[in-house]
Amino acid sequence: MYANILENNLDDFIELLKLDEISLEEAIISYLKAKEVEGKEKAFYEIVKKMYLKQEKRIPEEILSKFFKGNSEIIFDIYKNGFVEAKFPIVSENEGKIARVLVVKSKKSFTNVDVNLEKMNIIEKIVRHSLSLIFDSNFVGNSYMLAAAIAGLTSKIPKNLAFTGELDEKGYVKKNLENYSKKEEICTDNNLKLISAYDIESVYELKDFFEEEKFHVPVLIFFKNSDKEYINFSYENLQKVIAKKYSLKFLELFEKVYDIKKVYTNNKELSKIDEWQDALKESRKLLIEIISHGGIPHVSIVGPSAMAMALGIAIGVQNPIVIYHRQYHEQVDYFPVIDLTDNLRKIKNIKNTYKHLKHSIFGEGDDCSYVIYLASHNPIGTVRKFLEKNSISTKIILIEPKENKGNLDIKNWEEIVSELMSITQNNYNLENFHCENIHFFLSCPVAISFAFGMAFGDFAKGSIYHYDKENDSYLEVFRIENIRRDI
Repeated sequence: MYANILENNLDDFIELLKLDEISLEEAIISYLKAKEVEGKEKAFYEIVKKMYLKQEKRIPEEILSKFFKGNSEIIFDIYKNGFVEAKFPIVSENEGKIARVLVVKSKKSFTNVDVNLEKMNIIEKIVRHSLSLIFDSNFVGNSYMLAAAIAGLTSKIPKNLAFTGELDEKGYVKKNLENYSKKEEICTDNNLKLISAYDIESVYELKDFFEEEKFHVPVLIFFKNSDKEYINFSYENLQKVIAKKYSLKFLELFEKVYDIKKVYTNNKELSKIDEWQDALKESRKLLIEIISHGGIPHVSIVGPSAMAMALGIAIGVQNPIVIYHRQYHEQVDYFPVIDLTDNLRKIKNIKNTYKHLKHSIFGEGDDCSYVIYLASHNPIGTVRKFLEKNSISTKIILIEPKENKGNLDIKNWEEIVSELMSITQNNYNLENFHCENIHFFLSCPVAISFAFGMAFGDFAKGSIYHYDKENDSYLEVFRIENIRRDI
Protein backbone atom coordinates (compact mmCIF):
# COMPACT_ATOMS: atom_id res chain seq x y z
CA MET A 1 0.00 0.00 0.00
CA TYR A 2 2.58 2.54 1.10
CA ALA A 3 4.96 1.43 -1.66
CA ASN A 4 2.31 2.47 -4.17
CA ILE A 5 2.02 5.88 -2.50
CA LEU A 6 5.80 6.25 -2.65
CA GLU A 7 5.83 5.33 -6.34
CA ASN A 8 3.01 7.73 -7.23
CA ASN A 9 3.53 10.65 -4.87
CA LEU A 10 6.83 11.02 -3.03
CA ASP A 11 5.76 14.13 -1.11
CA ASP A 12 2.61 12.44 0.23
CA PHE A 13 4.70 9.49 1.42
CA ILE A 14 7.13 11.79 3.25
CA GLU A 15 4.28 13.75 4.83
CA LEU A 16 2.72 10.53 6.17
CA LEU A 17 6.13 9.56 7.57
CA LYS A 18 6.55 12.91 9.32
CA LEU A 19 3.04 12.65 10.80
CA ASP A 20 3.77 9.13 12.11
CA GLU A 21 1.00 7.74 9.91
CA ILE A 22 3.58 5.21 8.71
CA SER A 23 5.84 3.34 11.12
CA LEU A 24 9.55 3.34 10.42
CA GLU A 25 9.48 -0.38 9.66
CA GLU A 26 6.61 0.12 7.18
CA ALA A 27 8.44 3.05 5.59
CA ILE A 28 11.63 1.02 5.09
CA ILE A 29 9.75 -1.97 3.68
CA SER A 30 7.84 0.35 1.32
CA TYR A 31 11.11 1.93 0.23
CA LEU A 32 12.62 -1.47 -0.52
CA LYS A 33 9.51 -2.63 -2.44
CA ALA A 34 9.07 0.52 -4.51
CA LYS A 35 10.50 0.27 -8.01
CA GLU A 36 10.46 3.32 -10.21
CA VAL A 37 10.53 6.38 -7.93
CA GLU A 38 11.86 9.70 -9.15
CA GLY A 39 13.78 11.35 -6.32
CA LYS A 40 13.84 8.18 -4.20
CA GLU A 41 16.92 9.54 -2.39
CA LYS A 42 14.69 12.03 -0.60
CA ALA A 43 12.64 9.20 0.93
CA PHE A 44 15.85 7.50 2.12
CA TYR A 45 17.03 10.79 3.61
CA GLU A 46 13.78 11.42 5.49
CA ILE A 47 13.67 7.86 6.81
CA VAL A 48 17.18 8.22 8.26
CA LYS A 49 16.23 11.54 9.92
CA LYS A 50 13.16 9.87 11.40
CA MET A 51 15.29 6.98 12.68
CA TYR A 52 17.39 9.35 14.74
CA LEU A 53 14.41 11.31 16.03
CA LYS A 54 12.44 8.18 17.02
CA GLN A 55 15.42 6.10 18.21
CA GLU A 56 13.43 3.04 17.12
CA LYS A 57 15.28 -0.13 18.17
CA ARG A 58 12.78 -2.84 17.15
CA ILE A 59 13.33 -2.83 13.41
CA PRO A 60 14.55 -6.30 12.32
CA GLU A 61 18.22 -6.45 11.39
CA GLU A 62 17.41 -8.14 8.08
CA ILE A 63 15.38 -5.12 6.97
CA LEU A 64 18.03 -2.66 8.15
CA SER A 65 20.73 -4.64 6.33
CA LYS A 66 18.82 -4.40 3.03
CA PHE A 67 18.11 -0.72 3.57
CA PHE A 68 21.77 0.12 4.29
CA LYS A 69 23.13 -2.23 1.60
CA GLY A 70 24.57 -4.76 4.03
CA ASN A 71 25.75 -2.14 6.56
CA SER A 72 23.08 -2.46 9.23
CA GLU A 73 25.56 -1.41 11.95
CA ILE A 74 25.30 2.17 10.65
CA ILE A 75 22.12 2.46 12.67
CA PHE A 76 24.23 2.40 15.85
CA ASP A 77 26.34 5.31 14.56
CA ILE A 78 23.21 7.29 13.73
CA TYR A 79 21.64 6.71 17.15
CA LYS A 80 24.84 7.39 19.05
CA ASN A 81 26.41 10.24 17.06
CA GLY A 82 23.43 11.90 15.42
CA PHE A 83 24.05 13.93 12.30
CA VAL A 84 24.84 17.41 11.05
CA GLU A 85 22.86 18.72 8.11
CA ALA A 86 24.27 20.95 5.38
CA LYS A 87 22.87 22.34 2.14
CA PHE A 88 24.38 22.79 -1.31
CA PRO A 89 22.96 23.91 -4.65
CA ILE A 90 22.89 21.54 -7.61
CA VAL A 91 22.21 22.52 -11.21
CA SER A 92 21.43 20.73 -14.43
CA GLU A 93 20.95 22.12 -17.91
CA ASN A 94 17.46 23.45 -17.31
CA GLU A 95 16.93 23.58 -13.57
CA GLY A 96 18.48 23.61 -10.17
CA LYS A 97 17.59 23.16 -6.52
CA ILE A 98 18.93 23.01 -2.99
CA ALA A 99 20.18 19.57 -1.98
CA ARG A 100 20.82 18.41 1.58
CA VAL A 101 23.27 16.01 3.15
CA LEU A 102 23.24 14.38 6.57
CA VAL A 103 26.77 13.76 7.78
CA VAL A 104 27.19 10.99 10.34
CA LYS A 105 30.49 10.03 11.94
CA SER A 106 30.54 6.27 11.54
CA LYS A 107 32.80 3.26 11.83
CA LYS A 108 32.52 2.49 8.11
CA SER A 109 32.06 4.69 5.06
CA PHE A 110 28.60 4.75 3.49
CA THR A 111 26.61 6.84 1.04
CA ASN A 112 23.18 6.39 -0.51
CA VAL A 113 24.13 7.92 -3.87
CA ASP A 114 26.94 7.28 -6.30
CA VAL A 115 29.77 9.70 -5.55
CA ASN A 116 33.43 9.63 -6.49
CA LEU A 117 34.88 7.50 -3.67
CA GLU A 118 38.28 9.16 -3.99
CA LYS A 119 36.65 12.52 -3.29
CA MET A 120 34.72 11.08 -0.37
CA ASN A 121 38.00 9.71 0.97
CA ILE A 122 39.47 13.24 0.82
CA ILE A 123 36.56 14.51 2.93
CA GLU A 124 37.16 11.76 5.48
CA LYS A 125 40.86 12.63 5.67
CA ILE A 126 39.97 16.28 6.26
CA VAL A 127 37.49 15.34 9.00
CA ARG A 128 39.77 12.56 10.29
CA HIS A 129 36.86 10.15 10.60
CA SER A 130 34.91 7.68 8.49
CA LEU A 131 31.59 9.15 7.42
CA SER A 132 28.13 8.16 6.31
CA LEU A 133 26.80 10.70 3.83
CA ILE A 134 23.03 10.61 3.37
CA PHE A 135 21.83 12.76 0.47
CA ASP A 136 18.28 13.77 -0.39
CA SER A 137 19.06 14.17 -4.10
CA ASN A 138 21.06 12.55 -6.85
CA PHE A 139 23.65 14.74 -8.56
CA VAL A 140 26.90 14.76 -10.49
CA GLY A 141 30.14 16.54 -9.68
CA ASN A 142 32.12 17.26 -6.54
CA SER A 143 30.90 20.69 -5.43
CA TYR A 144 29.09 18.99 -2.52
CA MET A 145 32.46 18.45 -0.82
CA LEU A 146 32.56 21.76 1.06
CA ALA A 147 29.09 21.14 2.53
CA ALA A 148 29.92 17.59 3.59
CA ALA A 149 33.32 18.50 5.03
CA ILE A 150 32.13 21.46 7.10
CA ALA A 151 29.28 19.36 8.50
CA GLY A 152 31.85 16.73 9.46
CA LEU A 153 34.01 19.34 11.22
CA THR A 154 31.42 21.29 13.20
CA SER A 155 27.78 21.32 14.15
CA LYS A 156 27.67 25.13 14.42
CA ILE A 157 26.32 25.78 10.93
CA PRO A 158 23.74 28.59 10.56
CA LYS A 159 20.57 27.44 8.86
CA ASN A 160 20.64 30.27 6.34
CA LEU A 161 23.72 28.95 4.51
CA ALA A 162 24.46 26.71 1.58
CA PHE A 163 27.92 25.71 0.36
CA THR A 164 29.59 24.94 -2.94
CA GLY A 165 33.13 23.94 -3.71
CA GLU A 166 35.42 21.01 -4.44
CA LEU A 167 38.23 20.52 -1.91
CA ASP A 168 41.80 19.39 -2.30
CA GLU A 169 43.50 17.07 0.18
CA LYS A 170 44.59 19.99 2.39
CA GLY A 171 41.05 21.34 2.68
CA TYR A 172 41.51 24.27 0.30
CA VAL A 173 38.53 25.22 -1.86
CA LYS A 174 39.34 24.85 -5.54
CA LYS A 175 38.77 27.95 -7.67
CA ASN A 176 36.30 26.20 -9.94
CA LEU A 177 33.21 28.39 -10.03
CA GLU A 178 31.30 26.73 -12.85
CA ASN A 179 27.58 27.61 -12.74
CA TYR A 180 28.24 29.93 -9.77
CA SER A 181 25.75 32.61 -10.84
CA LYS A 182 23.03 29.99 -11.29
CA LYS A 183 23.81 28.46 -7.91
CA GLU A 184 23.74 31.84 -6.24
CA GLU A 185 20.37 32.56 -7.86
CA ILE A 186 19.01 29.25 -6.54
CA CYS A 187 20.20 30.10 -3.04
CA THR A 188 18.71 33.59 -3.18
CA ASP A 189 15.35 32.12 -4.25
CA ASN A 190 15.52 29.89 -1.16
CA ASN A 191 16.60 32.69 1.23
CA LEU A 192 20.07 31.21 1.62
CA LYS A 193 23.55 32.73 1.52
CA LEU A 194 26.03 30.83 -0.66
CA ILE A 195 29.53 30.25 0.74
CA SER A 196 32.19 29.48 -1.86
CA ALA A 197 35.77 30.13 -2.89
CA TYR A 198 34.79 33.79 -3.18
CA ASP A 199 34.45 33.88 0.62
CA ILE A 200 37.03 31.48 2.05
CA GLU A 201 40.34 29.85 1.26
CA SER A 202 39.78 26.56 3.10
CA VAL A 203 37.19 24.58 4.99
CA TYR A 204 39.29 24.97 8.15
CA GLU A 205 38.91 28.74 7.89
CA LEU A 206 35.16 28.23 7.74
CA LYS A 207 35.25 25.91 10.76
CA ASP A 208 37.20 28.49 12.75
CA PHE A 209 34.64 31.13 11.82
CA PHE A 210 31.69 29.04 12.95
CA GLU A 211 33.36 28.16 16.22
CA GLU A 212 34.58 31.70 16.96
CA GLU A 213 32.66 33.25 19.86
CA LYS A 214 33.62 36.90 19.44
CA PHE A 215 33.81 39.07 16.35
CA HIS A 216 35.10 42.62 16.52
CA VAL A 217 32.98 44.76 14.20
CA PRO A 218 33.68 48.43 13.33
CA VAL A 219 30.41 50.39 13.30
CA LEU A 220 29.81 53.95 12.12
CA ILE A 221 26.55 55.66 13.08
CA PHE A 222 25.78 58.96 11.35
CA PHE A 223 22.68 60.70 12.61
CA LYS A 224 22.85 63.01 9.64
CA ASN A 225 23.03 62.66 5.89
CA SER A 226 26.65 62.36 4.76
CA ASP A 227 28.52 61.93 1.52
CA LYS A 228 29.05 58.25 0.68
CA GLU A 229 32.70 58.77 -0.21
CA TYR A 230 33.30 60.50 3.12
CA ILE A 231 31.55 57.68 5.01
CA ASN A 232 33.72 55.07 3.27
CA PHE A 233 36.83 57.10 4.01
CA SER A 234 35.82 57.43 7.68
CA TYR A 235 35.04 53.73 7.97
CA GLU A 236 38.42 52.76 6.55
CA ASN A 237 40.15 54.96 9.12
CA LEU A 238 38.11 53.48 11.97
CA GLN A 239 38.87 49.97 10.75
CA LYS A 240 42.61 50.67 10.63
CA VAL A 241 42.57 51.91 14.24
CA ILE A 242 40.67 48.85 15.46
CA ALA A 243 42.91 46.43 13.55
CA LYS A 244 45.93 47.64 15.52
CA LYS A 245 44.58 45.88 18.62
CA TYR A 246 41.86 43.46 17.54
CA SER A 247 41.63 40.80 14.85
CA LEU A 248 39.21 41.61 12.04
CA LYS A 249 39.95 38.35 10.24
CA PHE A 250 36.35 37.25 9.81
CA LEU A 251 34.75 40.67 9.32
CA GLU A 252 33.59 40.21 5.71
CA LEU A 253 32.36 36.67 6.36
CA PHE A 254 30.50 37.84 9.47
CA GLU A 255 28.84 40.60 7.47
CA LYS A 256 27.73 38.21 4.73
CA VAL A 257 26.62 35.25 6.86
CA TYR A 258 24.54 37.29 9.26
CA ASP A 259 23.49 39.96 6.78
CA ILE A 260 24.50 42.78 9.10
CA LYS A 261 25.17 46.41 8.30
CA LYS A 262 28.25 48.19 9.62
CA VAL A 263 27.18 51.74 8.81
CA TYR A 264 23.97 53.55 9.71
CA THR A 265 23.17 56.87 8.05
CA ASN A 266 20.08 58.90 8.78
CA ASN A 267 18.87 60.73 5.69
CA LYS A 268 16.35 62.93 7.50
CA GLU A 269 16.85 66.25 9.22
CA LEU A 270 15.56 65.14 12.65
CA SER A 271 13.11 68.02 12.60
CA LYS A 272 10.21 65.93 13.92
CA ILE A 273 9.97 63.75 17.03
CA ASP A 274 8.96 60.68 15.03
CA GLU A 275 12.16 61.09 12.98
CA TRP A 276 14.17 60.95 16.21
CA GLN A 277 12.26 57.82 17.23
CA ASP A 278 12.81 56.14 13.86
CA ALA A 279 16.53 56.91 13.87
CA LEU A 280 16.83 55.51 17.40
CA LYS A 281 15.02 52.29 16.45
CA GLU A 282 17.07 51.72 13.31
CA SER A 283 20.46 52.41 14.90
CA ARG A 284 19.60 50.19 17.88
CA LYS A 285 18.51 47.42 15.50
CA LEU A 286 21.87 47.57 13.73
CA LEU A 287 23.77 47.17 17.02
CA ILE A 288 21.49 44.42 18.34
CA GLU A 289 21.87 42.43 15.11
CA ILE A 290 25.64 42.52 15.51
CA ILE A 291 25.53 41.67 19.22
CA SER A 292 23.04 38.80 18.78
CA HIS A 293 25.49 36.96 16.50
CA GLY A 294 28.48 37.27 18.82
CA GLY A 295 29.70 40.59 17.49
CA ILE A 296 31.43 43.19 19.63
CA PRO A 297 30.55 46.59 18.17
CA HIS A 298 33.36 49.15 17.96
CA VAL A 299 31.17 52.23 17.68
CA SER A 300 31.77 55.78 16.56
CA ILE A 301 28.74 58.08 16.54
CA VAL A 302 28.31 61.33 14.65
CA GLY A 303 25.28 63.35 15.69
CA PRO A 304 23.46 64.95 18.59
CA SER A 305 24.48 64.06 22.14
CA ALA A 306 20.79 63.66 23.01
CA MET A 307 20.43 60.91 20.41
CA ALA A 308 23.62 59.22 21.60
CA MET A 309 22.37 59.16 25.20
CA ALA A 310 19.02 57.71 24.14
CA LEU A 311 20.78 55.03 22.10
CA GLY A 312 22.90 54.18 25.14
CA ILE A 313 19.75 53.79 27.24
CA ALA A 314 18.22 51.58 24.55
CA ILE A 315 21.29 49.31 24.43
CA GLY A 316 22.08 49.16 28.15
CA VAL A 317 25.14 47.64 29.80
CA GLN A 318 24.66 44.00 28.88
CA ASN A 319 27.20 43.22 26.17
CA PRO A 320 30.84 44.08 25.42
CA ILE A 321 31.29 47.21 23.33
CA VAL A 322 34.06 49.68 22.51
CA ILE A 323 33.22 53.36 22.01
CA TYR A 324 35.40 55.66 19.90
CA HIS A 325 35.86 59.42 19.92
CA ARG A 326 36.43 61.11 16.58
CA GLN A 327 38.86 64.01 16.29
CA TYR A 328 40.04 66.07 13.35
CA HIS A 329 43.71 66.66 12.74
CA GLU A 330 45.08 66.43 9.22
CA GLN A 331 42.60 63.60 8.76
CA VAL A 332 39.82 61.94 10.75
CA ASP A 333 41.30 60.11 13.74
CA TYR A 334 39.54 57.68 16.06
CA PHE A 335 40.42 56.97 19.66
CA PRO A 336 39.02 54.12 21.78
CA VAL A 337 37.87 56.04 24.84
CA ILE A 338 35.53 53.54 26.54
CA ASP A 339 36.36 49.84 26.31
CA LEU A 340 33.85 47.48 27.94
CA THR A 341 35.36 44.24 26.62
CA ASP A 342 37.01 43.51 29.97
CA ASN A 343 34.47 44.82 32.48
CA LEU A 344 30.92 45.83 31.61
CA ARG A 345 30.25 47.43 34.97
CA LYS A 346 33.15 49.90 35.05
CA ILE A 347 30.96 52.79 33.86
CA LYS A 348 28.32 51.99 36.47
CA ASN A 349 30.70 51.85 39.46
CA ILE A 350 29.46 54.29 42.10
CA LYS A 351 32.21 56.44 43.62
CA ASN A 352 32.05 58.61 46.71
CA THR A 353 34.84 60.95 45.65
CA TYR A 354 35.33 62.55 42.27
CA LYS A 355 38.71 62.85 40.60
CA HIS A 356 37.65 64.49 37.35
CA LEU A 357 34.27 66.18 37.91
CA LYS A 358 32.71 68.70 40.22
CA HIS A 359 29.05 69.62 40.64
CA SER A 360 26.92 72.35 42.15
CA ILE A 361 23.23 72.44 43.04
CA PHE A 362 21.22 75.61 42.43
CA GLY A 363 17.65 76.49 43.29
CA GLU A 364 14.74 74.40 44.48
CA GLY A 365 11.98 72.44 42.88
CA ASP A 366 10.35 69.04 42.53
CA ASP A 367 12.42 68.04 39.50
CA CYS A 368 16.17 67.74 38.86
CA SER A 369 17.81 69.29 35.82
CA TYR A 370 21.28 67.94 35.13
CA VAL A 371 23.36 70.29 33.01
CA ILE A 372 26.40 68.31 31.85
CA TYR A 373 28.85 70.96 30.75
CA LEU A 374 32.04 69.22 29.59
CA ALA A 375 32.42 70.64 26.09
CA SER A 376 33.18 74.18 24.96
CA HIS A 377 29.55 75.25 24.39
CA ASN A 378 28.15 76.90 27.53
CA PRO A 379 24.55 75.73 27.97
CA ILE A 380 23.74 77.32 31.35
CA GLY A 381 22.05 80.54 30.25
CA THR A 382 19.95 78.83 27.60
CA VAL A 383 18.92 76.10 30.04
CA ARG A 384 17.79 78.66 32.63
CA LYS A 385 15.70 80.54 30.05
CA PHE A 386 14.15 77.30 28.82
CA LEU A 387 13.20 76.15 32.33
CA GLU A 388 11.71 79.51 33.20
CA LYS A 389 9.79 79.78 29.95
CA ASN A 390 8.25 76.33 30.45
CA SER A 391 7.58 76.86 34.18
CA ILE A 392 9.49 73.73 35.20
CA SER A 393 9.92 73.56 38.98
CA THR A 394 13.42 72.16 39.24
CA LYS A 395 16.76 72.20 40.92
CA ILE A 396 19.72 72.66 38.60
CA ILE A 397 22.68 70.32 39.05
CA LEU A 398 25.62 71.69 37.08
CA ILE A 399 28.33 69.12 36.34
CA GLU A 400 31.69 70.36 35.06
CA PRO A 401 35.22 69.00 34.69
CA LYS A 402 37.75 70.11 37.25
CA GLU A 403 40.06 70.97 34.37
CA ASN A 404 40.38 70.89 30.58
CA LYS A 405 36.79 71.84 29.78
CA GLY A 406 36.31 71.40 26.05
CA ASN A 407 39.53 69.40 25.78
CA LEU A 408 39.12 66.41 28.06
CA ASP A 409 41.96 63.93 28.35
CA ILE A 410 40.71 60.89 26.44
CA LYS A 411 42.48 58.56 28.86
CA ASN A 412 39.93 59.37 31.58
CA TRP A 413 36.58 59.01 29.85
CA GLU A 414 35.61 55.69 31.43
CA GLU A 415 36.17 57.26 34.85
CA ILE A 416 34.29 60.40 33.81
CA VAL A 417 31.22 58.36 32.86
CA SER A 418 31.44 56.49 36.17
CA GLU A 419 31.59 59.82 38.02
CA LEU A 420 28.60 61.16 36.08
CA MET A 421 26.67 58.07 37.10
CA SER A 422 27.86 58.45 40.70
CA ILE A 423 26.75 62.08 40.98
CA THR A 424 23.24 61.26 39.77
CA GLN A 425 22.96 58.42 42.30
CA ASN A 426 24.75 59.93 45.28
CA ASN A 427 22.54 63.02 45.24
CA TYR A 428 19.69 60.86 46.46
CA ASN A 429 21.62 60.40 49.72
CA LEU A 430 21.50 64.13 50.38
CA GLU A 431 19.01 65.37 52.94
CA ASN A 432 15.69 66.55 51.42
CA PHE A 433 16.89 65.71 47.91
CA HIS A 434 14.28 64.16 45.63
CA CYS A 435 13.38 64.23 41.94
CA GLU A 436 9.91 63.83 40.50
CA ASN A 437 11.38 64.05 36.99
CA ILE A 438 14.93 64.27 35.67
CA HIS A 439 15.91 66.57 32.81
CA PHE A 440 19.19 66.13 30.92
CA PHE A 441 20.85 68.98 29.03
CA LEU A 442 24.06 67.82 27.38
CA SER A 443 27.14 69.73 26.30
CA CYS A 444 29.68 66.93 26.13
CA PRO A 445 31.38 64.55 23.67
CA VAL A 446 28.99 62.15 21.92
CA ALA A 447 30.97 59.12 23.16
CA ILE A 448 30.45 60.19 26.77
CA SER A 449 26.72 60.79 26.16
CA PHE A 450 26.36 57.30 24.67
CA ALA A 451 28.21 55.56 27.52
CA PHE A 452 26.40 57.60 30.16
CA GLY A 453 23.07 56.56 28.64
CA MET A 454 24.16 52.93 28.83
CA ALA A 455 25.06 53.33 32.49
CA PHE A 456 22.06 55.42 33.52
CA GLY A 457 19.40 53.23 31.92
CA ASP A 458 15.69 53.95 32.12
CA PHE A 459 15.06 53.62 35.84
CA ALA A 460 13.94 57.26 36.24
CA LYS A 461 11.16 59.35 34.76
CA GLY A 462 12.31 62.34 32.80
CA SER A 463 13.43 63.84 29.53
CA ILE A 464 16.45 64.29 27.29
CA TYR A 465 16.75 67.61 25.48
CA HIS A 466 18.44 68.58 22.24
CA TYR A 467 19.99 72.01 21.80
CA ASP A 468 18.29 73.92 18.98
CA LYS A 469 21.12 76.15 17.82
CA GLU A 470 18.99 78.11 15.37
CA ASN A 471 16.58 79.27 18.10
CA ASP A 472 19.05 79.09 21.01
CA SER A 473 16.66 76.87 22.94
CA TYR A 474 15.99 73.23 23.74
CA LEU A 475 13.66 70.55 22.35
CA GLU A 476 12.39 67.63 24.39
CA VAL A 477 13.21 64.67 22.13
CA PHE A 478 12.93 61.63 24.41
CA ARG A 479 11.08 60.58 27.53
CA ILE A 480 13.54 58.36 29.42
CA GLU A 481 10.95 55.90 30.74
CA ASN A 482 9.54 55.33 27.22
CA ILE A 483 12.78 54.71 25.31
CA ARG A 484 12.98 50.93 25.74
CA ARG A 485 9.21 50.52 25.64
CA ASP A 486 8.89 52.28 22.28
CA ILE A 487 11.61 50.34 20.47
